[in-house]
Amino acid sequence: MFEGALSYLGLQFAKFQFRNDFDQVQPFTDFFRGAKNVLITLPVGYEDAIIAGNALRNFRERMSKIHLTVVHNSTRETALANFPKCEVVRLDPPDINKFSLPTKAILQRVFTKEYDVAVDLNLDFVLHTAYICKASRAKVRVGFSSQVSDVFYNIILNLNKQRTPQALYEKFAECLSMF
Repeated sequence: MFEGALSYLGLQFAKFQFRNDFDQVQPFTDFFRGAKNVLITLPVGYEDAIIAGNALRNFRERMSKIHLTVVHNSTRETALANFPKCEVVRLDPPDINKFSLPTKAILQRVFTKEYDVAVDLNLDFVLHTAYICKASRAKVRVGFSSQVSDVFYNIILNLNKQRTPQALYEKFAECLSMF
């Protein structure tokens, strides 16, 4: 009953915490090619996570020299786990607090290195994955559009959400290939 109110308070806390974080102007033309460490948060739903992972499978060759950290909330494996330099961090229910924010313990597990790029693959806004992307302090943070996405991401994809998730993730992968 109070979950919505607690999530709202978590969002307000995140906005307050990141209120002084301003992104510096930088060229975005080669941000993906020049990255050494990339953080990817997979969608919360397993089916969407599989579709998103399969859409990014085409990047396997391009990402062979990139260290990839994948944050995933399922015990099942995704297609991204087979990438050459991939580390999977599993999110369990206790890793998300009652305000829908990640706990300090999970943040410590995720932030073992500095990230050049952080990508949130949730089509709908999910506070804990958006928070992880912003807290990563990556120069480039990519996510889908929502009412509060500008707080967490500096590259926002506004794709037509009337499409199927498969079509959206393929379009997302196509957009990433431009960089």
